[in-house]
Order: sequence, then C-alpha cells, then structure tokens
Amino acid sequence: MSLSRAVVSLAFGALLASPLAGRAHEVVPADWCIKEKEAPKIVARFEFDGPQLHELMNKCGIVEKEDNWATATETIVSYCKIVAPLKDAVPFVLGPKEYLDGSHHERYRLEQGLSGACAVCPPKP
Repeated sequence: MSLSRAVVSLAFGALLASPLAGRAHEVVPADWCIKEKEAPKIVARFEFDGPQLHELMNKCGIVEKEDNWATATETIVSYCKIVAPLKDAVPFVLGPKEYLDGSHHERYRLEQGLSGACAVCPPKP
C-alpha cells in the first residue's frame, strides 16, 4: 500500500470513528494532521447529488463497482487530488448518513450523492 493510500485509509478510518457526522461545522478534526506544527486546511467543499457524482465518475474514468460505497470513495479521492493536485488533499465525507454508518457497503447508493470537504496539512504560518 502506498503512503498516500495509507493516509487516505487512516483519514477515512478516523472519520468513521469520529463524531463528525453530528457536528457538520467541524468538518476536519483539529488534530487530524500528524505533524505537531501543522494544522488542517480545507481546500474545497463538495456537495454532489447522484447525477453530479455519476458525472464526476465519468470525468475521472471511474467504473461503477457493485459496491457503491467503494465507487464513491474512489471518486471523491480522485476529486480531492484534482482540486489540490500538489497538496495531496484527503476527503472527509459528512453525508449522507448511509455512507457513514456501519453497514455502508450494503446501504449506501451513488444516487444519494456525497457531501464533505477536501483537506490538506499545510505548515502553520
């Protein structure tokens, strides 16, 4: 597993384990960045409905898988890399609730869309 994929996996794991879905104003946890002298910065917010998410998949060349959650995750990871290509932005997904719950592989559908933010860890000024 590459370092960037490991970071994305850790970020999604942290997101799923955190109470972010209930506190939409706190999109990225303050302690998300690993290095002590860094603070997270949101570089883009997203709110795609189902058709917009499908359009983004097509633009990114992502083929729909049987597991809609995995397809949406691959799509939003690609989107964050597009909006901040030199910064290796990581997505933090806030909704819908089906994407975030424990049975997301079974319950989430692409038609539900996706909302959240892309974040990076720039050095503090």
